[in-house]
Amino acid sequence: MSDISGIKVQAGYKQGIDNSIIEKLEKAYSEKDKQKLKEACEEFEAIMLSTIFKQMQKSIPKGGLFKEGIAEDIFNEMFVDEVSRSASKQGGIGLSKLLYDSMIKRIENAYKFKEE
Repeated sequence: MSDISGIKVQAGYKQGIDNSIIEKLEKAYSEKDKQKLKEACEEFEAIMLSTIFKQMQKSIPKGGLFKEGIAEDIFNEMFVDEVSRSASKQGGIGLSKLLYDSMIKRIENAYKFKEE
């Protein structure tokens, strides 16, 4: 079980989320590195957006002008991942900012607590 900023993350909930992003968030948080934390939050949002977009894409009926195949699947997955990264860096749906702000507050509160 992981502990990111006081939120318990059980192994079952990590399913579908790359473990490396959880590790990046934990590392940036523990090192109090604001830039790495921001990047990790953006990457987390990109993964979430990618998951949402891929689920939305499944609702589109198959068929059309071109034959379906593995190359199309690979291209579509890469395209969705890149659109998700780009959207996240441009503000996305605000998830990365929300996560970042929450973690920064916890870091700042920890400093205040240690000083007192």
